[in-house]
Amino acid sequence: MNANQVATISIPSESSVSKFYTIGTLRYDQRSLYILFGWLLWGDFAFTFFEAIYGRFMPIYLESLHASNTLIGIVTGGLAGLVNVLFLPNISQWSDRFRSKLGRRIPFLLVVTPLTTLSLMAVGFSPEIAAWCHRYVTAEIAPWLTQSTLLLSLICVFAVSFHFFNMVLVGAYNWLLRDVVPQVFMARFLSWFRVVGTVASVIFLFYVFPVIMSYRRTTFLLMGGFYMVVFMTMCWKVREGQYPDPETGNARDNFLSRFGTYFRDCLSVPLYRNYFIVYLLVLMAGMSATSFSTLYASKTLGLSMADMGHLWAYAQIASAFLFAPVGWLCERFTPMRVVFCSIGLLLFGALCAYFLVHDKLTWMIYSLLISIPFVGWGLGSMTVTMQLFPQKYFGQFSAGVNVFGCGGLFVGNYLIGVFMDLNHSNYRMVFLWSAFFYMLATIPMLALYRAWKNHGGPDHYEAPLPRHLSP
Repeated sequence: MNANQVATISIPSESSVSKFYTIGTLRYDQRSLYILFGWLLWGDFAFTFFEAIYGRFMPIYLESLHASNTLIGIVTGGLAGLVNVLFLPNISQWSDRFRSKLGRRIPFLLVVTPLTTLSLMAVGFSPEIAAWCHRYVTAEIAPWLTQSTLLLSLICVFAVSFHFFNMVLVGAYNWLLRDVVPQVFMARFLSWFRVVGTVASVIFLFYVFPVIMSYRRTTFLLMGGFYMVVFMTMCWKVREGQYPDPETGNARDNFLSRFGTYFRDCLSVPLYRNYFIVYLLVLMAGMSATSFSTLYASKTLGLSMADMGHLWAYAQIASAFLFAPVGWLCERFTPMRVVFCSIGLLLFGALCAYFLVHDKLTWMIYSLLISIPFVGWGLGSMTVTMQLFPQKYFGQFSAGVNVFGCGGLFVGNYLIGVFMDLNHSNYRMVFLWSAFFYMLATIPMLALYRAWKNHGGPDHYEAPLPRHLSP
């Protein structure tokens, strides 16, 4: 078997009695394809529910502990960015070359799923852990250390642990999708992928988020157990195909040399380099601002936990109705063009929010309308990522999206925290922050679009490789 076999996708003619769809050595009929989609989507439902706990809970919880805006930015996103930049390059290359009876992605998921779960549960139980440590450990060896300082320190430690294991999990899961889902169904599958994630978010925002501060331990315990059971079951049910033997590496390679090789490979192709820059800037504009958008709604507008949860849930419901038409737009006009237009609309929306959002009603209107370009960016960028990079090195190059994006997230979360502290917690400024970085993102996006057209565009695209990796 040669490398070309892995990327082969064949669709029988309409006259065939039974249709089969293949990717690599995997072969599906319609029934087995539905089963595959069912397990993958069920896993995504549990994952979205699980991850939402950290993203929504931490900003408000840290603010209640009187943490500075800078620390909130670092813990909620900055640490994730740093962990991704330091470790994902080597892990992605390791996964691409890894071979086992279970495949090259599922073994990683089986190892990190319970570790991710335990790390997040430790975050949820950090007050109790800090109280025990203060009473029986630090009271004797470091009496000057207050319990509140110890608590914030433990949260940072548990957050680093969670971000590390979650980074491996998210990466391996996305790489698994690329290896087992036939490309002809990818845009359609990703649209359902986002619908299922939205359903999970709505349930969380309606029924869990309003009570998470009051029932913190119960929430973390139940959600962690549910997630681990569902995701481990998905790993058991989904099967990977066979892969060609990996290329033999230099026996003298070490962590640092592979790290350097990774960035050399990813940045040597201008097409990919521009996409990484676009992704980095959009994450700085949007994800870095998420925690402070939450604090804007809570502290500036005075919304309760229930108000915020319900408003976000309505926005998620509105998003669910957009995934199918946006998926159609991606197929009809290509995801690259959908992404381009979405960035422009996000820029316009951030500027409008700065001048027009001032109470609960205008916040709700903004949340509903901005969901349109957010869906376009989210679904479009996922599809672009699945289509842009070569299949043989997909883990390595697609991980670059997270590596560079999370590098921007690390810098962005730190800087926006400092920015908010300098502005004396004027959380309305978060909209100007977003508008500035969306505007910057349009520059490399234009270069990316031109390079994509030069490499074949929508009809004849061929993923380029660095010169030393080309056959």
